Amino acid sequence: MKEFFSNQPSFPPVLGLVGHSMLLLSLLLVVIGAIKYHENKAWQRTFKGMQVLQLILLYSWYLATMVPISQSLPLYHCRMAMFVLLLAPDDAAYKEYFSLIGVFGSMCALIYPVFDPFPWFHVTIFSFIVGHLALLGNALNYLLRQPSYQLSPGRIAAITFGVNTFILLVDVVTGGDYGLVWNYVIETLLFTAILTAFLKLF
Repeated sequence: MKEFFSNQPSFPPVLGLVGHSMLLLSLLLVVIGAIKYHENKAWQRTFKGMQVLQLILLYSWYLATMVPISQSLPLYHCRMAMFVLLLAPDDAAYKEYFSLIGVFGSMCALIYPVFDPFPWFHVTIFSFIVGHLALLGNALNYLLRQPSYQLSPGRIAAITFGVNTFILLVDVVTGGDYGLVWNYVIETLLFTAILTAFLKLF
């Protein structure tokens, strides 16, 4: 367990063909399972439990190792979606928005994973894999249960603008690195187009 909670960075794990195939298979199983069992309470609780466990372990490690605030704040899109899907009321339009983020972001992360510089058996790697699988399951379970949607392309654009503005401000204040947020206009337009397309799938 010492390795699992180590604060000594090394090198990110190399997936290889087998590892990548396992990630893709896991992604596929979650999608198929959600389509079949999204109304099942035990199935829903399983993914919420996975998400809670992942977040508790990750933030316990952040606190124990005094990770800088620029790295440990939950202020990028997938991490925000994890918290929203666990805590927000089901009738909130922004929960629909972050569910779409959860589906798109989790698929991207699992298809092209970028791990932290730690060995395989580490809390950050566990958090990355289990966290994105749980997010995908929770997002699909929520979206597939909705009889209709409150979101529209205009509303998606407005929420994306607000979320990206907030992340950009936090990025500047904390010195964090949230990737494409500096390409502010491009990312906002891209997210709006992608999430609007994803909404049409549900």
